[in-house]
This record gives sequence, C-alpha cells and structure tokens, in this order.
Amino acid sequence: MLSPSGFLTPIPPTATLTLTPSPTPVVHIVVQGDTLFGIALEYGVSMDALVQANGLDVNQYLSIGQTLVIPMDTEEGEELGMVAPVGHMILATPTPLPLDIVGTTLYQTPVGGVWCMGEVANTTAGPITNIQVQVTLVTAGGIPLQASTALAAADYLAPGARAPFAVLFKAPPAGYADMQVSLLRGEAVSAITAGFVPLDVAQSAGAVSGPQYRVTGVLLNNSGVAVSRITVVVTLYDKEGKVLGYRQTVLDAETVLPAGQSREFRVLLTPQGLQPPASFQVLAWGVR
Repeated sequence: MLSPSGFLTPIPPTATLTLTPSPTPVVHIVVQGDTLFGIALEYGVSMDALVQANGLDVNQYLSIGQTLVIPMDTEEGEELGMVAPVGHMILATPTPLPLDIVGTTLYQTPVGGVWCMGEVANTTAGPITNIQVQVTLVTAGGIPLQASTALAAADYLAPGARAPFAVLFKAPPAGYADMQVSLLRGEAVSAITAGFVPLDVAQSAGAVSGPQYRVTGVLLNNSGVAVSRITVVVTLYDKEGKVLGYRQTVLDAETVLPAGQSREFRVLLTPQGLQPPASFQVLAWGVR
C-alpha cells in the first residue's frame, strides 16, 4: 500500500534546462538534508560528474559543512531527472537495498532516440534515499548493446512508494529490442538525510492542458515540524501501470511551510506515447 505522500489517482477521460559553462568555480556547502541527488538536481549536473569532480568516496555519507565543487561544464542539453548516456562506468557503491524495478517501457522519439522509463519500488520497511539504476539496451536475445545510469526522482522514498526514472539514448544502437534495468544504489535514510519530511497530498486532480497534463492538489504538513525546500514529483501512468512520464520540481526553496499548515501545488508535464494517462502518483517532501 502506498503512503499518504505517494498514491495513485485516476484521471477522468478527457523543461529542459540548457547548461552554460561557468568561468569561475562554483561551490556548495553541504547542509542538513542534502544528498548527492539533490545537489546534482539543484545545479543541473549529473551525480557521476559531481562525484568525480570532488573525488568523493560514495561509500560514505556527506558531512554537514563539507565543501563540494560543482562541475558546471557538463554536456549541454542534459535534462534534469532524465540523464542521457554518459559513456563511462559509475563508481563502486554500497550494496543497494532489495528494491523492485516496475513499470518499465520504451518510447521512440521523433528524432530517432529512445526514452527508457520505469520506477523503483520501495519494498523495505523504512524510507530510502540516493536511488540509482543502470539501464541497458539489449537485443531480442538479451545481448547488451549500450548502457547508461540514472537517478530516481526522489530524495526521500517512503515504504510502499515508487520513484520514477528515465534515460534518453539519443542515438541508440542498431538491433536493440528491449531494455534491462539493474539497481546500482538505494540506501536507508542516514543522519544527514533524516531532515527530509514527507508531506501528505490531498484534493489532487489531473486534466489535459493543451499538449500537456496539469496536476494540482494541496500539500499538508502533518509532520509536527516546519519544512522548506518543498519538492513535488508527479508520475503519469498508462492503463497497464507503465510510466508515461514524470516531473520533479521544487516549489519554492525559500518558503517555509509551518507544522499543521497546507499549500496548493500545480505541476505541468508532458506524457510519452499515444494514449492519454490513466492515473498519476504524487510524491512530496520538504526539509526541516
């Protein structure tokens, strides 16, 4: 069963960031609630690039006050939350928790690329963070052709909830017929990530909005503590429960949502495929 901050809602029938190289170093000071995924998302860089630029030992957690150099010369056109193939192997990571991969599917792009989408389901008894997968295009016989890594779109994933991921292969190899997904990373919430606070979602609704879908609702802070840097992830599904698309957005990094208070949200996103979405999921959390 999904937690209150992650549920499926049926839909009645009916942004890419371009990165600019920085001439001077950009640094980030680690604060309570920071994760590699969240920092990479905030600055629009890949987690691999962040790890390599700082010589990080990914077997250890970040430390509050730690200074990280942000590699702002990442390849142009990389999309936040949907990482294109980078052509190198990910560094060694701790053994991931036993999590499930669900809802996987392939979508052809109009210019010859292919999106590989799916979700990581938290089947453990506690919340998890730092979720990373490897997606491999394979032949009909299962022979691997090309691989890339992606971060699942959730800094905080409650038990029973699911976090979407996507990889874009801009120039997929000839002969691919399917994809295989393996879990590279998935960790229990640590002392530094314990600052993440799940928010409840109410009055959610989805509707066509031009070429996109609009999902609205109300976030309820029933945690007992004030939160800020509120993040919302909306995932769209087809009738078979396969991922049609998702979007992760930070509503307002500076706004504080006191305990017991609520606020509205509105997210626009574009689904893949030819059929309209049949349902959606909303995940939301803040940082104490």
